[in-house]
Amino acid sequence: MGKVKVVAFASPLHRGRVSVPSGVDAVVYSEDEASGINVGDSTPVLLILSGGVSRMIKHFAAANKIKNAVLLSYPSNNSLASALSARSMLEGEGVNALVYHLSSLSELQKIVNAIEAVLRINGSRVALVGVGDKGPIGKSFEDRFNARVDTIPMNTFEDLVNKVKVDEAKAFIDDILDRLVFEVPLDKLINVGKVYVALLNMFKVYDALALNCFPYLIKHGVTPCLALAKLNEEGKLTACEYDLRSLFLMMLLHPLTGYSGWIANINDIEGNLVRMSHCTIALNMVKSARVVTHFESGNPYSVSAKIDANMVTAVSVSQDFSRVFVFTGELVRSGSLGMNACRTQAEVKVNFDASTILNHAPANHHVIVPGNHVNEVSVFSRLLGVDVIRYEKL
Repeated sequence: MGKVKVVAFASPLHRGRVSVPSGVDAVVYSEDEASGINVGDSTPVLLILSGGVSRMIKHFAAANKIKNAVLLSYPSNNSLASALSARSMLEGEGVNALVYHLSSLSELQKIVNAIEAVLRINGSRVALVGVGDKGPIGKSFEDRFNARVDTIPMNTFEDLVNKVKVDEAKAFIDDILDRLVFEVPLDKLINVGKVYVALLNMFKVYDALALNCFPYLIKHGVTPCLALAKLNEEGKLTACEYDLRSLFLMMLLHPLTGYSGWIANINDIEGNLVRMSHCTIALNMVKSARVVTHFESGNPYSVSAKIDANMVTAVSVSQDFSRVFVFTGELVRSGSLGMNACRTQAEVKVNFDASTILNHAPANHHVIVPGNHVNEVSVFSRLLGVDVIRYEKL
């Protein structure tokens, strides 16, 4: 997949009158100019600087045989109206056209960077750690995104952990002890530090990882939760329970939101309340974090924390990666809520009957990020050829 190429469009009436932001590769003011622009193997992003450009965009798309187009609009110069018109025209030509509305032109480079990162899911290389077989989900990921899924057996991973020196794990331990309140003994923390370093080293080869944590915690009497919490804070995307579907969502959400997300179970629904929990969460999403025992095993170390947000977006994906399901809601409360469940817990108020989730959720895990990002999820999922389903519309 080539890099993004930003082509801006403005009517001839706006030549010299409209501001062209940095990061634009070419500016088009006429249909003749539009037909002469060649984007090669780059992914075109079409920035609409003014009204009156729909036909230019149609000529540009035809000349470059474009099948997918991202149209960026902003609040001035009839940009959004023109983007909607261009989308309608392109869809009539069989082009999958998406509109993303910027709050201002200063957002351009941030969105271009996000688009490039999301498109890198195509052709990505990920590892299932502690797993001997990638299974049908791994094969579906490879097929849909032209990706590579490697498996790293548990004994190989254990060897990598054992080779980590104590000095290498010390920086992890110092950081964790400085920021989190421990309610369990520290005697096994060095093991978690070694897990962190072993996984961190894998990012020299892989774009993202998914760890089969339960066999490891059962054998060694310690969970990798803290290692994953810190890796995900640092943008080293690592899913627990070797959940490749959640890992894909983390790869989608991180460039859009700055958060790798919290992989959470749906534990309970009541009216329009959804209750969720899990034993690890990216540390840049939390406040008032405590380290306690892991729910199922009673082993150290799990994270119990309040989520630092007022609104959250929750996303899940089908086994074949063809459909993403999404909802957003108000974070009513979080932390240790008294549920007999994993240690970080949350209650979210949604604007639909939460029983819809019971009937349509494609998986037990939903990836949660702070803020309302339904629009971003919708646009960028479709950029990858993945359909988006909003729970409240079911």
